[in-house]
Amino acid sequence: MKKVNYLRVSVTDRCNFNCIYCRPYERVKILDRAEILSFEEITKFIRLAARWGIKKIRITGGEPLIRKDIVKLVSMISKIKGIEEITLTTNGTRLENFAGDLKRGGLSRVNVSLNSLNRKKFVQVTGYDELPKVLRGIRAAMKVGLETIKINVVVLKGINDEEVNNFVEFSQKNSLSVRFIEYMPINGVGDKKWYISNEDIRKIIEKKWGKLKLTSFPGAGPAEYFTFKENSIPIGFISFITHPFCKSCNRLRLTSEGKLRPCLISNFEIDIKDALRGDDKKIKELFDLAIQYKITREKEPEVNFNKTGKFMFQIGG
Repeated sequence: MKKVNYLRVSVTDRCNFNCIYCRPYERVKILDRAEILSFEEITKFIRLAARWGIKKIRITGGEPLIRKDIVKLVSMISKIKGIEEITLTTNGTRLENFAGDLKRGGLSRVNVSLNSLNRKKFVQVTGYDELPKVLRGIRAAMKVGLETIKINVVVLKGINDEEVNNFVEFSQKNSLSVRFIEYMPINGVGDKKWYISNEDIRKIIEKKWGKLKLTSFPGAGPAEYFTFKENSIPIGFISFITHPFCKSCNRLRLTSEGKLRPCLISNFEIDIKDALRGDDKKIKELFDLAIQYKITREKEPEVNFNKTGKFMFQIGG
């Protein structure tokens, strides 16, 4: 296992989208405000975690830009010694309004979840007619220098798989790095008919654009990046179904309600909220417990999406 140096921090379980692969069909209780970690509690944990090897922070949700005063949190994190990069994953609907302030607050770059360039299909996936707003948000982020922007596309067979080459063209034209993500039925959400492997996606791309060659890319994380010609913008593939990457995972997740999760697809989580309001020594013990779980799990990784215990919007991705 690589050294754990990356912490994903969910700041809310609320979202202004209702994406079919993320949220369940039945209603799930949204957390009360009092149950969610304060900015002071979040930054306290990050300040301690930075001493223990965490260097990169990614802010997630739900949709993180609906958390009140989110720019303030970014600014608070940016002042923590040892944190080298702060990034954020968003659906882009509020990015047009926040891009400049986020950049000035210390944000390095953004990932935008965008699963269709077709307005009708966008509504089918998200439940909302907000595609123009998302595209304006991407342009705003580019304008202020939150780059390189990564476009995350969860490919759903029969819904948006016919748009693969459209996304490649869009990314190349606008100097964006598109990343195709294999659909994962987190906590049983979704339909198995939606699954299509990234190997099949690569074949679709190569048929039009030519042979893809493996390349390196800063901040690659779990993605493998390829180019199809010299100077082309890298195309990423996150392929957990066909190529699980448990043994190279370098991240922890902190949920908005104060649960530390060593693994996305395990229901094992550690409640650190009370410790954050008390003894720093106890926090270290819980942090070490999470690391030990990762070490144990990498030896015998079990891939069972029905055992996550929570839905994607509750975990933070």
